[in-house]
Amino acid sequence: MKTNPATPSAAFNPFIKMTRSACAVALLVSLGACGGGGGGGGGFAGFPVAGGVGNPPPASDPSPPAVVPQAFSGTAAAGLPLSGSVTVKDAKGATKTVPLSTDGSYKVDVTGMTAPFVFRAEGTVGGQRTVIHSAATAADANGTINITPLTDLVVANIAGRLADKYFDSGDFGSLTADALKAESEGLKAKLLPVLLAMGVDASVDLLRTAFTPLSSALDKALDVLRVSVDPATNVATITNIVTQQQLVDDLAVKAAAESATVPLSGDGMATTADDIPKIRKVLSDFAGKFANGLASPGDLTPLLTSSDPVTGAYDFRSSDMSAADFVNESVADVNLVGASFTDVVIQKINYTIDANNQSPRAFVEFTHKDKNGVAFSNNQGMQIVKGTDGNWRLRGDGRVLDLNPHVQVIKDNATGCVSSALQFLIEDLNTNNSSNVASVVVTGPGLPSAGLRHMRPSGGGYWPLQGSSTNNFFYLTSNCNSNNLPPGFVAMSDSDIAAIPATPEYTFTAYMSDGTTVAQRGGFDIIYKYRFHGRPLTLAETSAVTFPAFTTAPALSSYNGGSDFTVSATGLNPGFAAEFFLNLFASPTDSSLDRTDLAPSTTGTASKTFNLPATSGPVVYRNMFVSTYDANWRDIVVRAQN
Repeated sequence: MKTNPATPSAAFNPFIKMTRSACAVALLVSLGACGGGGGGGGGFAGFPVAGGVGNPPPASDPSPPAVVPQAFSGTAAAGLPLSGSVTVKDAKGATKTVPLSTDGSYKVDVTGMTAPFVFRAEGTVGGQRTVIHSAATAADANGTINITPLTDLVVANIAGRLADKYFDSGDFGSLTADALKAESEGLKAKLLPVLLAMGVDASVDLLRTAFTPLSSALDKALDVLRVSVDPATNVATITNIVTQQQLVDDLAVKAAAESATVPLSGDGMATTADDIPKIRKVLSDFAGKFANGLASPGDLTPLLTSSDPVTGAYDFRSSDMSAADFVNESVADVNLVGASFTDVVIQKINYTIDANNQSPRAFVEFTHKDKNGVAFSNNQGMQIVKGTDGNWRLRGDGRVLDLNPHVQVIKDNATGCVSSALQFLIEDLNTNNSSNVASVVVTGPGLPSAGLRHMRPSGGGYWPLQGSSTNNFFYLTSNCNSNNLPPGFVAMSDSDIAAIPATPEYTFTAYMSDGTTVAQRGGFDIIYKYRFHGRPLTLAETSAVTFPAFTTAPALSSYNGGSDFTVSATGLNPGFAAEFFLNLFASPTDSSLDRTDLAPSTTGTASKTFNLPATSGPVVYRNMFVSTYDANWRDIVVRAQN
């Protein structure tokens, strides 16, 4: 079959040229006939008679108006800069996405887009996934628009529902300059005493006043003001983490219709404004001791609390380690050399002095990153205490048990099957302060209503689940066969797993031997909490995960200890430390294991050479894994065993 030749260009097609000329003439004639002014001498309307004056030739068409560039800039932060991106959506549903700078700043060009605009900043703050919103109208073009939990609440009040649902809908008919002003000013009035006490100028515009994270007064206010919204009721709660005072805001009620509300108090907040940088400085001072090499115990001990009231009247304890244990472990950790403690989130500051709070205490969360910026750990519940000398010092987490919880997705290296699981590693490193604890029950989203009871092992080590001698995994879903799963395993549905909160919190309650009496230390119940940065994954999500891969030399099946065993891994997240683990088991009293955390290369590779001692009897079980983290600190694990 022949194909038609290409259409000739107009330059070589007389028909096209003639047709266009005829149309042009016809158009000019018709324009003249519609009031072109008439002309003398009997010529066509709008054309001069040859040799006569007639009408002047028509003026050229004016050039189209120049497109005026439009852009927005600002800062996305929630006490700390947000790490991620900003997406702006316009009134017609068009979107544009730009990355955030390390200080949370952004600039986005919206030339050609249609006001009003809604912004979404999406990423992490202090290692926790965060999505917040803001808004602008045409009048805001080429100005500052901040994106914070407070601007998110402004948008939610305009929408009468969660801001993320408003953004997703794309229907911004309720977003007017008047609405934006009313809701922004209404929120500011509720917070003004706190803002003023923390040094924020009375003229501040929560949407438009430029600020710098970690230094400006407005950012300090964001450190202490927490916003949460109940999606079931569309009611927002603003909490002052210092005074614990709260305000409730029904999103369905506009600012103009709200009844008078007593603003949050600013009492004592000036002290907080001064203390926030000092609290953060304690962590930077600790890291600074490792700036040029390993620190000495004498470098670190003055930074910790003791029973001396001057230092804060608290004995130091962290993950069941005393001050001496903690210091000795720290000064041997090569990953602290040149490291930093980043993403410091202040969860609570308690200035009330009573039997439960002997000195002012701040509760913080932070990430340990090595000299190259690779994240090694996320630390929750660290206490920083103010002494009578006005100095703040580390107190540890105060726990008499070592807790190491994990959200995991696991791939079996031999079969390729995958599982989604929770693992609550519990260990008692010092039985002198917790020998009365016989079991620990973990409760929270996705777990059985009675929780998971972990029993104290007779030989020490990690505490297994009740009814098992070794297992401490709680599998939620899997496509593996029964050989890879505990007896009686029943998978949760993907919909039930998806319904678990995005950042689920779990409670650890210690019990005495009767199983019902809560164990105590010093008159206080041994109860701890831990919050994950991401929920467990569904089976569908787990099946879509890109897992790392590894090879070994020699083969795992032939390794009996007493020589080198090298594991080489690829596909690791270069932003997070990878964990390598190896275990040889001959009997309950004859086994050996080793584990280490390593920073991968920028291409996601790492290797570890183990040299476990040979067991005295024949090895009956070998177990190893390599794991990396996703952006929400979930463990991505590849496991092999035989």
